[in-house]
Amino acid sequence: MNRTVIAIVFLLAVVLPLVFGACVPKRYGVIYEGGKFGFTNAKDYYRAGRKVELYYDLIATDTDYSFYVDGEPANVSYADNKGYVISFTMPAHDVTVRVDWRNSMEWYGEPYTPEDERGNDETDEPETASH
Repeated sequence: MNRTVIAIVFLLAVVLPLVFGACVPKRYGVIYEGGKFGFTNAKDYYRAGRKVELYYDLIATDTDYSFYVDGEPANVSYADNKGYVISFTMPAHDVTVRVDWRNSMEWYGEPYTPEDERGNDETDEPETASH
């Protein structure tokens, strides 16, 4: 009886977890660069091969957003009541998700000056009004 109990304990404690543990896909992490703020359904781990959809609803007017998974532009769509939907298939390694944004109402060129309308050629004669 003693050998039977030892065999059962060995089977339950060592052999079964090894056999069944190999059948369960490993989970990999999602690192949210800058935090999870804005992601409404963010999870920390997904199994390799699983389709992942992350919802980002922190949306401001006059703002352009770019989304990246492991530094590459992400597959992004928009869904009412969910916001931006970032989709990817979870690889067999941890991934980093990043959101970049910029205010689309800011001027990024050279400042405007009245000379821009006349040109910068000093030989140009000023326009005169005719009556």
